[in-house]
Amino acid sequence: MPDPDAKKKGEAPLVKKGKAQTLSGKMAVAYATHRGSGEDQNAQLERFGQVMYGVLRKMTSDPDAATVTVQTLGQILEPPLTDKDLGAFLARLSERAKGGDHKNALLPVQEDGTLTAEASDGVVKDVLGGTAKSPDKNAAVSVSVRNATGTEDNTEKARVVLLNGGFTFRDAGTAGAAEASSEVVYADAADKENATEVAKTLGLSADAVSKGKTSANARVSVVLGQDYQPGS
Repeated sequence: MPDPDAKKKGEAPLVKKGKAQTLSGKMAVAYATHRGSGEDQNAQLERFGQVMYGVLRKMTSDPDAATVTVQTLGQILEPPLTDKDLGAFLARLSERAKGGDHKNALLPVQEDGTLTAEASDGVVKDVLGGTAKSPDKNAAVSVSVRNATGTEDNTEKARVVLLNGGFTFRDAGTAGAAEASSEVVYADAADKENATEVAKTLGLSADAVSKGKTSANARVSVVLGQDYQPGS
Protein backbone atom coordinates (compact mmCIF):
# COMPACT_ATOMS: atom_id res chain seq x y z
CA MET A 1 0.00 0.00 0.00
CA PRO A 2 1.48 3.39 -0.94
CA ASP A 3 2.14 6.04 1.67
CA PRO A 4 -0.61 8.68 1.24
CA ASP A 5 1.88 11.32 2.41
CA ALA A 6 4.55 10.33 -0.11
CA LYS A 7 5.81 13.35 -2.04
CA LYS A 8 7.29 11.43 -4.97
CA LYS A 9 6.17 8.44 -7.00
CA GLY A 10 8.18 5.29 -6.51
CA GLU A 11 8.81 5.81 -2.80
CA ALA A 12 8.81 2.75 -0.56
CA PRO A 13 5.30 1.44 0.23
CA LEU A 14 3.87 2.13 3.65
CA VAL A 15 2.48 -1.40 3.94
CA LYS A 16 4.48 -4.19 2.30
CA LYS A 17 2.92 -7.33 0.87
CA GLY A 18 2.91 -10.29 3.25
CA LYS A 19 0.97 -12.13 5.93
CA ALA A 20 0.90 -11.87 9.74
CA GLN A 21 2.17 -8.31 9.92
CA THR A 22 1.77 -5.96 12.85
CA LEU A 23 0.66 -2.56 11.58
CA SER A 24 1.01 0.84 13.19
CA GLY A 25 -2.05 3.07 13.33
CA LYS A 26 -1.07 4.93 10.15
CA MET A 27 -0.33 1.67 8.35
CA ALA A 28 -3.65 0.15 9.43
CA VAL A 29 -5.60 3.20 8.20
CA ALA A 30 -3.79 3.10 4.85
CA TYR A 31 -4.39 -0.65 4.49
CA ALA A 32 -8.09 -0.33 5.38
CA THR A 33 -8.90 2.65 3.18
CA HIS A 34 -6.67 2.27 0.11
CA ARG A 35 -8.39 1.33 -3.12
CA GLY A 36 -6.15 0.52 -6.04
CA SER A 37 -6.78 1.66 -9.59
CA GLY A 38 -9.48 -0.54 -11.12
CA GLU A 39 -9.89 -2.46 -7.86
CA ASP A 40 -13.35 -3.64 -6.85
CA GLN A 41 -14.65 -1.85 -3.76
CA ASN A 42 -15.38 -5.18 -2.07
CA ALA A 43 -11.62 -5.86 -1.92
CA GLN A 44 -11.12 -2.63 0.02
CA LEU A 45 -14.05 -3.46 2.31
CA GLU A 46 -12.53 -6.88 3.01
CA ARG A 47 -9.32 -5.19 4.15
CA PHE A 48 -11.31 -2.78 6.32
CA GLY A 49 -12.95 -5.79 8.00
CA GLN A 50 -9.57 -7.42 8.59
CA VAL A 51 -8.28 -4.29 10.31
CA MET A 52 -11.38 -4.00 12.50
CA TYR A 53 -11.03 -7.67 13.48
CA GLY A 54 -7.37 -7.07 14.38
CA VAL A 55 -8.28 -3.98 16.43
CA LEU A 56 -10.94 -5.91 18.36
CA ARG A 57 -8.48 -8.71 19.15
CA LYS A 58 -6.04 -6.14 20.56
CA MET A 59 -8.73 -4.26 22.47
CA THR A 60 -9.07 -4.99 26.18
CA SER A 61 -12.06 -7.08 27.28
CA ASP A 62 -12.40 -5.02 30.44
CA PRO A 63 -15.27 -2.48 30.04
CA ASP A 64 -13.65 0.17 32.25
CA ALA A 65 -10.29 -0.08 30.48
CA ALA A 66 -12.00 -0.01 27.07
CA THR A 67 -13.84 3.15 28.13
CA VAL A 68 -10.52 4.79 29.03
CA THR A 69 -9.21 3.83 25.57
CA VAL A 70 -12.22 5.47 23.90
CA GLN A 71 -11.79 8.62 26.00
CA THR A 72 -8.03 8.75 25.32
CA LEU A 73 -8.51 8.52 21.56
CA GLY A 74 -11.10 11.32 21.57
CA GLN A 75 -11.94 10.70 17.92
CA ILE A 76 -15.75 10.61 18.09
CA LEU A 77 -17.09 14.17 17.94
CA GLU A 78 -20.83 13.42 18.17
CA PRO A 79 -21.09 9.90 19.60
CA PRO A 80 -24.47 8.12 19.43
CA LEU A 81 -23.34 6.22 22.55
CA THR A 82 -21.74 7.52 25.72
CA ASP A 83 -18.05 6.71 26.24
CA LYS A 84 -19.03 4.17 28.89
CA ASP A 85 -21.60 2.43 26.68
CA LEU A 86 -19.24 2.33 23.70
CA GLY A 87 -16.41 1.03 25.88
CA ALA A 88 -18.60 -1.77 27.26
CA PHE A 89 -19.79 -2.64 23.74
CA LEU A 90 -16.25 -2.80 22.35
CA ALA A 91 -15.08 -4.87 25.31
CA ARG A 92 -17.79 -7.47 24.59
CA LEU A 93 -16.90 -7.51 20.89
CA SER A 94 -13.24 -7.93 21.82
CA GLU A 95 -14.04 -10.95 23.91
CA ARG A 96 -15.98 -12.44 21.00
CA ALA A 97 -13.13 -11.78 18.57
CA LYS A 98 -10.54 -13.34 20.88
CA GLY A 99 -12.73 -16.43 21.26
CA GLY A 100 -13.20 -16.86 17.52
CA ASP A 101 -16.90 -15.93 17.64
CA HIS A 102 -16.64 -12.75 15.60
CA LYS A 103 -16.59 -12.46 11.81
CA ASN A 104 -17.22 -9.86 9.13
CA ALA A 105 -19.59 -10.28 6.21
CA LEU A 106 -20.15 -8.08 3.17
CA LEU A 107 -23.77 -7.06 2.66
CA PRO A 108 -25.01 -7.24 -0.96
CA VAL A 109 -26.48 -3.74 -1.05
CA GLN A 110 -27.81 -1.92 -4.09
CA GLU A 111 -26.46 1.40 -5.36
CA ASP A 112 -28.75 3.30 -2.97
CA GLY A 113 -27.45 1.31 0.00
CA THR A 114 -30.59 -0.80 0.53
CA LEU A 115 -31.06 -4.55 0.38
CA THR A 116 -33.39 -6.29 -2.04
CA ALA A 117 -36.04 -8.61 -0.57
CA GLU A 118 -34.01 -11.64 -1.68
CA ALA A 119 -30.81 -10.25 -0.19
CA SER A 120 -32.60 -9.49 3.10
CA ASP A 121 -33.72 -13.11 3.34
CA GLY A 122 -30.15 -14.27 2.74
CA VAL A 123 -28.72 -11.93 5.36
CA VAL A 124 -31.20 -13.09 7.97
CA LYS A 125 -30.53 -16.75 7.21
CA ASP A 126 -26.79 -16.79 6.51
CA VAL A 127 -25.47 -13.87 8.58
CA LEU A 128 -27.90 -13.65 11.48
CA GLY A 129 -28.52 -17.39 11.46
CA GLY A 130 -32.26 -17.47 11.96
CA THR A 131 -35.51 -15.65 11.42
CA ALA A 132 -36.03 -11.96 11.99
CA LYS A 133 -38.63 -11.35 14.68
CA SER A 134 -40.03 -8.26 16.26
CA PRO A 135 -38.34 -7.72 19.65
CA ASP A 136 -41.57 -6.34 21.10
CA LYS A 137 -45.07 -7.57 20.41
CA ASN A 138 -46.26 -3.99 20.73
CA ALA A 139 -43.71 -2.68 18.23
CA ALA A 140 -44.92 -1.14 14.98
CA VAL A 141 -45.77 -3.74 12.33
CA SER A 142 -42.99 -3.94 9.74
CA VAL A 143 -44.13 -3.85 6.11
CA SER A 144 -41.88 -4.62 3.13
CA VAL A 145 -42.92 -2.99 -0.15
CA ARG A 146 -41.86 -4.11 -3.62
CA ASN A 147 -42.76 -1.65 -6.37
CA ALA A 148 -44.20 -3.36 -9.46
CA THR A 149 -46.32 -0.43 -10.63
CA GLY A 150 -43.95 0.76 -13.33
CA THR A 151 -43.79 4.19 -11.65
CA GLU A 152 -40.62 4.73 -9.65
CA ASP A 153 -41.83 7.34 -7.15
CA ASN A 154 -44.73 5.16 -6.00
CA THR A 155 -42.33 3.56 -3.50
CA GLU A 156 -41.84 6.88 -1.74
CA LYS A 157 -45.58 7.62 -1.80
CA ALA A 158 -46.33 4.24 -0.23
CA ARG A 159 -43.60 4.79 2.36
CA VAL A 160 -45.08 8.10 3.49
CA VAL A 161 -48.59 6.66 3.75
CA LEU A 162 -47.44 3.61 5.75
CA LEU A 163 -45.29 5.64 8.14
CA ASN A 164 -48.19 8.01 8.74
CA GLY A 165 -50.34 4.95 9.40
CA GLY A 166 -48.01 3.83 12.19
CA PHE A 167 -46.20 1.05 10.30
CA THR A 168 -42.47 0.45 9.88
CA PHE A 169 -41.46 0.61 6.22
CA ARG A 170 -39.02 -1.80 4.57
CA ASP A 171 -37.99 -1.15 0.97
CA ALA A 172 -38.01 -4.42 -1.00
CA GLY A 173 -36.85 -2.80 -4.21
CA THR A 174 -38.41 -2.46 -7.65
CA ALA A 175 -39.65 -5.36 -9.77
CA GLY A 176 -38.09 -5.88 -13.16
CA ALA A 177 -41.53 -5.91 -14.80
CA ALA A 178 -44.83 -4.30 -13.87
CA GLU A 179 -47.64 -6.42 -12.45
CA ALA A 180 -51.33 -5.75 -12.92
CA SER A 181 -52.55 -6.55 -9.40
CA SER A 182 -51.25 -5.72 -5.95
CA GLU A 183 -50.68 -8.31 -3.23
CA VAL A 184 -50.60 -8.00 0.56
CA VAL A 185 -49.24 -11.12 2.23
CA TYR A 186 -48.98 -12.19 5.87
CA ALA A 187 -47.31 -15.37 7.17
CA ASP A 188 -48.63 -15.54 10.73
CA ALA A 189 -52.37 -15.84 11.24
CA ALA A 190 -52.06 -13.25 14.00
CA ASP A 191 -51.03 -10.70 11.35
CA LYS A 192 -54.11 -11.14 9.15
CA GLU A 193 -55.73 -8.10 10.71
CA ASN A 194 -52.52 -6.11 10.28
CA ALA A 195 -52.31 -7.09 6.62
CA THR A 196 -55.93 -6.02 6.11
CA GLU A 197 -55.14 -2.68 7.74
CA VAL A 198 -52.06 -2.29 5.50
CA ALA A 199 -54.20 -2.88 2.42
CA LYS A 200 -56.75 -0.34 3.66
CA THR A 201 -54.00 2.20 4.39
CA LEU A 202 -52.65 1.84 0.86
CA GLY A 203 -56.11 2.06 -0.66
CA LEU A 204 -56.03 -1.56 -1.86
CA SER A 205 -58.90 -4.01 -1.94
CA ALA A 206 -59.30 -6.51 0.90
CA ASP A 207 -59.22 -9.18 -1.83
CA ALA A 208 -55.50 -8.40 -2.26
CA VAL A 209 -54.79 -9.86 1.20
CA SER A 210 -53.70 -13.49 1.46
CA LYS A 211 -51.63 -15.80 3.63
CA GLY A 212 -48.23 -16.83 2.31
CA LYS A 213 -44.49 -16.26 2.62
CA THR A 214 -43.33 -12.80 3.65
CA SER A 215 -39.95 -11.12 3.48
CA ALA A 216 -37.63 -12.21 6.29
CA ASN A 217 -37.46 -8.70 7.75
CA ALA A 218 -41.19 -7.93 7.70
CA ARG A 219 -44.44 -9.23 9.16
CA VAL A 220 -46.41 -8.10 6.11
CA SER A 221 -45.14 -8.05 2.52
CA VAL A 222 -46.65 -5.90 -0.20
CA VAL A 223 -46.23 -6.01 -3.97
CA LEU A 224 -47.64 -2.83 -5.47
CA GLY A 225 -49.22 -3.49 -8.84
CA GLN A 226 -50.65 -1.16 -11.46
CA ASP A 227 -53.96 -1.10 -9.61
CA TYR A 228 -52.29 0.92 -6.83
CA GLN A 229 -53.53 4.50 -6.86
CA PRO A 230 -51.56 6.80 -4.54
CA GLY A 231 -53.84 9.03 -2.52
CA SER A 232 -56.89 6.82 -2.91
